Amino acid sequence: MPDSSVPGLIAALGEAIGIPALRADAQGCCRLLFDGDRAVEIRCAPAQGRWLLSCALRGQRAEGPALQVLMQGNHMGAGFGGGWAGIDAQGLAVLHLPLALPEASANAMLNAIELLLNHVERWERRLLEAAPAAPGLRMAEWAQRI
Repeated sequence: MPDSSVPGLIAALGEAIGIPALRADAQGCCRLLFDGDRAVEIRCAPAQGRWLLSCALRGQRAEGPALQVLMQGNHMGAGFGGGWAGIDAQGLAVLHLPLALPEASANAMLNAIELLLNHVERWERRLLEAAPAAPGLRMAEWAQRI
């Protein structure tokens, strides 16, 4: 059975990715850096019964047409694989992906990180291409295709 404690799961994740000294900070946040400048934050939210993984989109200010496209992706979680988008304190678009506590393991966390990073890359491209949306934009034009 996987270790469900915050320190235990973060340590197991660290072992799985070759960083045996991986730990959460004093606020309970663990940050992993990918590609030199893509930070994934991992936090446990026990009151919500989940872990929360977050990653800001590189240089993507959430404003104008990009904001509209981003928020349309939030509709029923269709654009983010069950996660959602938001805006951080600097006004940048950020994606969030939850992982239920009962499902949490180092392997599940690795899969969630990979999924989050895939969504981040896809949405960075989409927001760069964002043009003013036509009225009545159909869900099929922006929802995640499976």
